[in-house]
Amino acid sequence: MAAKSNTKVSGKSSKTPLSGNNLSKTDAKGKKTVTIADGEDEVDDQAESFAYKILSQEQCTELLSLEVTDIQKKLCETFSLSNYRTHLQDAATLDYYTSAIWWGKQQSFTPQQLSGFFTVVHTLFTNVKDQHLHLVDNLKEMQKMLRGVEPEYSDVKSAGLDFFNLQQAKSISEYMFTSLFQHYKLFEFMFSHTQAEEIIGTDLEIEVAKPAALPFPPPLDEGVEESLFTAYIATPPPSPEPQVDESAKMTEPPPVEDIDAFSELTPQDVIEVVESVTKELMSGLQLDIAAKLREKENNLIQKINKVHRVAETT
Repeated sequence: MAAKSNTKVSGKSSKTPLSGNNLSKTDAKGKKTVTIADGEDEVDDQAESFAYKILSQEQCTELLSLEVTDIQKKLCETFSLSNYRTHLQDAATLDYYTSAIWWGKQQSFTPQQLSGFFTVVHTLFTNVKDQHLHLVDNLKEMQKMLRGVEPEYSDVKSAGLDFFNLQQAKSISEYMFTSLFQHYKLFEFMFSHTQAEEIIGTDLEIEVAKPAALPFPPPLDEGVEESLFTAYIATPPPSPEPQVDESAKMTEPPPVEDIDAFSELTPQDVIEVVESVTKELMSGLQLDIAAKLREKENNLIQKINKVHRVAETT
């Protein structure tokens, strides 16, 4: 545990007090006393700069001169993210790094500032991806890295981002909140679950030409498949002739000779046949006509009786 140190700072201050475990108080003479508390949040006096830890000066200078598609290709080569087209985690990592570099370019960062900013981005993102660090712990890590940017008190040492001003530090903090911490649960879920692998295959069937030994090749002018041509277009083959059993021919009865039955009939016989047929046909017709006449006769008699009754009553 480091020993406590008390430092007196004279003069008035209109800025906000220190965050974390730092305590401040004002003595009777109007001087402000600042106490830096113990703990893991204390910053080392010999803090190393965050610039050029992940990206070198040459890489940052090159990235600042590229467009977004070229930045993506360069980062893909730098971090070996060649499977980003099929691997969801690599795709999310490449997308996040590319958006961070492009945002730094829009902020007109120098190569040193871009490298330091990307170190912050890479560290916090790796804490989620590989270390599976909790949200609160990762926020503390960001707070440590941003500490010391234009400090209010000279005793507060920089954590390694002293080449940023206070406004730039606020912009970086807002960017990290909107891009990473607001979607922290989503990143945690993606980097803690294995992506399901789907194997997609395509079968391609190709019809080749018939052997040259055939008399004619398959018809190509119709532009249809051979099965459709055979089923609906091609002329069907002739039906085979029925096979006749020779033994059945031998057992068939001999043909009957045609006999002219009318050659022996006399005119009288013909008249008698016609009269008998006529009587059979007309007998039924006569009965039907007689029944209908009787029915009409009865209807007329009933109507006449009704007229007589009406005449008698009047």
